[in-house]
Amino acid sequence: MKVLFYFVFFLFFIYFIGAFYLYLIQDKKVFQRHYAKEYSPKTAKKIFFTTTDGINLEGAYLENKKDAPLVLYFSGNANNVIEFIDNIAPKLKNYNFLGFNYPGYAGSEGKPCEECILKYALEIYDKYKPDIVMGRSLGTAVASFVASKRDVKGVVLITPFDSIENIAKLRYPIFPVSLLLKHKFKEYEFISKTNAPVVVVALKHDDIIPQKSLENLLKHIKNLKRVIYFDNIRHGFIYEHPDIVKILNRALKEVSGSDFI
Repeated sequence: MKVLFYFVFFLFFIYFIGAFYLYLIQDKKVFQRHYAKEYSPKTAKKIFFTTTDGINLEGAYLENKKDAPLVLYFSGNANNVIEFIDNIAPKLKNYNFLGFNYPGYAGSEGKPCEECILKYALEIYDKYKPDIVMGRSLGTAVASFVASKRDVKGVVLITPFDSIENIAKLRYPIFPVSLLLKHKFKEYEFISKTNAPVVVVALKHDDIIPQKSLENLLKHIKNLKRVIYFDNIRHGFIYEHPDIVKILNRALKEVSGSDFI
């Protein structure tokens, strides 16, 4: 009996250590800001936004065409938003672009968290009043949140997911993920609260986002205009796909409406 007791105690101890370890490292897993290196734009204009609680966020603005629809872009969890606006956005010539790095990313002050990212996203929207919100990966949850709270004209989601909580449950099924996770980013709940037209750009075989996660998200979109699938590219390299500009132009045009194009 004593041996059995020690064995059970040992298993419990290992389980507790594993759960505690996941709790401690979750910020680094969700917000991989060490990959978001400083970047000086060559085409876009670097700008800054000061939040209501005094945090300065670094960002960029690109005007491709006077009076074109304004797209507010939210980047992935390991990206500097300025790189997209400086390298991809200039090729989407019928739209102007705006975006800011999350707190603690590149030249932005503060520390990232779900609550502050979503709060600041609404503040940015309220100042600039963009026509379209677009996000990639983690940024799709932010774009969906803004669309759930404001009357946006269109939404483009690039490699989206249903929630970080659900993905974590799939990856760590033996742990109480709902109790451990601080940043759940329930995108499926956000996107279900908008009537704006939505286009999803996804990978057929995503190495990061489980197919089950994508399928669950799609069920919650009220006004899904189209799902555009890519193939033969990894999640982190989607902007290197040779057809990316053509696909993004198509997605933006579909959510823009006849008033814009």
